[in-house]
Amino acid sequence: MAKKASQFIFRKDYEKWLLKQGVNSVGAYCPQDKYKCNGKDYLYLDLIGVFAIENDRLYVNALFEEWKAEIDEKNNLKTTLNRLSYLQKYRQFVETIVYGKKRLSKEDNEILNEIRNDLSSVRNSINNSQNPKVDGMDSLIEYIKEEKFVKLAIESSYFFSPDLVAERFEEIKEYICQQKVVDPAKVVDPAFKDKEVKYLPARYTSKEDPTYAADGVHECDQTVGIVYFKLPNASQRLCVIYQEGARGKNKECGANTCGGGNGNARVCQLIKDRTGYDLGTTTNKKHFRNFIISHIWGHAIDPRYFTNLWNIVIVPAWANHLLDKDEEGTLASTFKATIQKIITELYDFNNIDWSSIQMTPPSYNNKEVISGRYQINIIDHKSGNAPLGKIWKKPVSI
Repeated sequence: MAKKASQFIFRKDYEKWLLKQGVNSVGAYCPQDKYKCNGKDYLYLDLIGVFAIENDRLYVNALFEEWKAEIDEKNNLKTTLNRLSYLQKYRQFVETIVYGKKRLSKEDNEILNEIRNDLSSVRNSINNSQNPKVDGMDSLIEYIKEEKFVKLAIESSYFFSPDLVAERFEEIKEYICQQKVVDPAKVVDPAFKDKEVKYLPARYTSKEDPTYAADGVHECDQTVGIVYFKLPNASQRLCVIYQEGARGKNKECGANTCGGGNGNARVCQLIKDRTGYDLGTTTNKKHFRNFIISHIWGHAIDPRYFTNLWNIVIVPAWANHLLDKDEEGTLASTFKATIQKIITELYDFNNIDWSSIQMTPPSYNNKEVISGRYQINIIDHKSGNAPLGKIWKKPVSI
């Protein structure tokens, strides 16, 4: 649909709103990007405005996603950032002004009526290109912006000190290396030498076919009643493990290799032993409330990841669920990439002997990292007669 460059629905309202927001160059905030559908070109500004008037939030969100993807694909970094800021401004305008708008000008009504008959074909086009969705984080991001949300989430999280991380890494390395020369039944994870658990913990999985298990498999040897961890497509067993959360599920190998709990019981036990902080008891005794133990790179069924403290961060409950998502180009992927980058800097990944535990350094998507200076909460080892480890701030620049 051909239009003059300056003409789109709610243009006058939008420009007045921009001026109230302190924007002087209002023209720059009115990009003429177009959505193509069945041989027609529609301004994103028009389609989004019309769907908003129709109170069709699902397709408003979908069009913003289409627009964002187009900007990311076609522009260099500087241009992309500028155009995304224009998109965000228009999203704010739609959320605060357009939804629920009752009266339209004559010009706006003409555009509305012109496009309204095409909405069905636009919906079909969007349905064919993506799965339209409503994101519960959108309203929050409208108020504090993506960069501020990520910074707040990271600076509200708690990381473990480099000394604690190095100590646990060495324990895991020693355990895995010993498997080659020592009877596995006699090897004890140093973190749990005084506990009933003596093998290296990993979260339970029922996967047994290494061909289809990207994270590895748990292989039960019923003759000796122990469970091994095997890497994907590997014939050699890496180590003996204690299956966290397997009680009542793995009945072949006996109780000595299976634990109950919430899936993180051994992680909580390790944290309490080293720092004094209790994360696994009843609510009124927990030192951290409304926080979640998060495995930042996942792979909790792999014993090299499950209790390795570089992979564990205590994250606010309101942000943690984003770390379980893998969709690129989203708030979730930006948050995950940024916290992963911080971890690689905080613990100096380049100087860790990853080959000693038969793995390569965990990676992250550097394109999605939000650079800046972050004040990180660090939990230290408890020392002397102090019941709890010190918590201190450490600046990390990425």
